Amino acid sequence: MFSTISPLDGQPLSPVNASTDADIAAAVRAARAAQPAWGSEPLARRADAVRAIARTILEKREEVVAIMAAETGRSLAECKLSELAALMEQVKQSIKTAERALAPESVRFSPLDFPGKSAVIEAVPRGVVAIVAPWNYPLANFFKSLFPALLSGNAVVLKPSEYTPRTGAWLAQICREVLPAGLVGLVQGAGSAGRALIDAVDAVVFTGSVATGKRVAAQCAERLIVCSLELGGKDAAIVMADADLDRTALGLAQWGIHNAGQNCAGIERVYVEAAVADELVAKLGKVVQRLVVGRDLGPLINTRQLELVEAHVQEAVSAGARVVCGGARTGVGLGYQPTVLDHCTESMRVMSEETFGPVIAVARVADVDEAIRRANASAYGLNGSVWTRDITRGQSIARRLEVGVALVNNHALTGTMAQLPWTGVKDTGTGVAQSVHAYASFVRRRAVFTDTSRGPDPWWVPLDDNATTLSELLAQRGLGSLGATLKLAGLLGKRVKAIKALLS
Repeated sequence: MFSTISPLDGQPLSPVNASTDADIAAAVRAARAAQPAWGSEPLARRADAVRAIARTILEKREEVVAIMAAETGRSLAECKLSELAALMEQVKQSIKTAERALAPESVRFSPLDFPGKSAVIEAVPRGVVAIVAPWNYPLANFFKSLFPALLSGNAVVLKPSEYTPRTGAWLAQICREVLPAGLVGLVQGAGSAGRALIDAVDAVVFTGSVATGKRVAAQCAERLIVCSLELGGKDAAIVMADADLDRTALGLAQWGIHNAGQNCAGIERVYVEAAVADELVAKLGKVVQRLVVGRDLGPLINTRQLELVEAHVQEAVSAGARVVCGGARTGVGLGYQPTVLDHCTESMRVMSEETFGPVIAVARVADVDEAIRRANASAYGLNGSVWTRDITRGQSIARRLEVGVALVNNHALTGTMAQLPWTGVKDTGTGVAQSVHAYASFVRRRAVFTDTSRGPDPWWVPLDDNATTLSELLAQRGLGSLGATLKLAGLLGKRVKAIKALLS
């Protein structure tokens, strides 16, 4: 058994049973047994079941919100807003996306080159998909992969973080209430449990650190199974001199401090044009200093994370950054004051390494080219945003950012929009969540080819003189020769007769 503490007050939470190797094998075995029947269900039936999961979650939301609040230290309101507010719309769009991604694709062929030939490309479920999710959004991080995996006809085994195991267990229980027995399993524990799970499944979706993600990728490569990886982030926002500074300050505060900054797509760096830097920093500081730990944001998840945030801030201040607001522990539990730092440079870890805390680091730039250059210097590339009144220019600048999601006048908002890909570059990983582009993790493509011809194809054996002529005419036709095309029709008939003669 293992346990965790409440980040709010340090009190121990109820212990959880860690999965043994036998438990993990049993969960995968049950999922594998349940998958064929589920995969043979029509998409409409699977969609009904996914809707039922969402409805049941919302009906019992007070249960899981209390569990999440205890495990993460966030307020009940923040848990609902972050994890549940968009759930039904997310399911609705997930189903629409699945209808497009899973639809059979008919393929047409030239009747002259391939007479009587037709084909269709189908989406076939991979089997059992492992979803290994982190603690920062202990429900939502499962949703974005659980729904498409189930809609695709797969079975799923959930592996929650060891810091939020109870939320994951609750979700697995809801799935058991709605879905066929064994279709969604649960594995609990630390890294060893995840490794054992990966050794037994057919595909993996992993969200977590870069170091662990590389090990997951290597393990999946050894088994030749698909893995989708979403790893770290160090998101940047670029604030132009013409931006609406009031709205921008509120937006930066929202996406920099949301979930105590424990968000892969949180704004950790702000590059602001010098002409408006003083005004923006003043407005941003005014907003952030009014945010309260325990109401607007929760504490850090564990002592290690708190100490990392504290170290980043202290090092930045020692190197010349100015504390606009915050910059210290709250003194209660694992709380850290919402913080804005000004005059930051890339020599500071707070500007180059993932902080994952309620800290917004501001750097002043001379112009947009400097902002883009410094924003792109990061090892990560998840979200990037541009804040400006000039929408056309903002879109042009956003497209120059080396990120998977480029935004104008907002940030991180698309994380629950099932129609849009959630992806990154560099050390953020190559995985794709959401949209039709995510389905490579959940299905393999199968080509089904049908030939209704009554006779042999003209390129079959024997390879006589007419076969040599045929090959030459085909090459000439490929170069645009009309004469070769006209000659082909007669020659094709001769070839078919010659091939049939082999049977006489």
